[in-house]
Amino acid sequence: MFKKFLTITIYFLLNSYTYAAAPTLNCVGLPGCVDSDIMNPTNPNISDNIWAMLISSIIWELIQYVAAIAVLALIISWIMYLLSWWEEEKTKKAKSWITWSLVWVLVSISAWWIINVLNNIYIF
Repeated sequence: MFKKFLTITIYFLLNSYTYAAAPTLNCVGLPGCVDSDIMNPTNPNISDNIWAMLISSIIWELIQYVAAIAVLALIISWIMYLLSWWEEEKTKKAKSWITWSLVWVLVSISAWWIINVLNNIYIF
């Protein structure tokens, strides 16, 4: 079961990496346009860009998994709270689960927001 999960996870990570690759653009004949060598295979910095994109896609996938698990934990904790029948110990445990699952939902949303903000910053 774990091997199948790991295989699917690696497949999606590599698949999201291929979609994240930037296309090469040619500026031949356009006024004010300068060709960029970022995606040129002879560029020595190409490996840095590939590693940055790979790490970014891995972080993005991890954020999605954490968010999905946190929402699932939130649903399970609400069910635990509803089924506690107002017993002190079960209610306390369910409230603790609700608190921590809400914290992880907020952490994943804030991580997603921070990554989007950092990706949209343009430094000239």
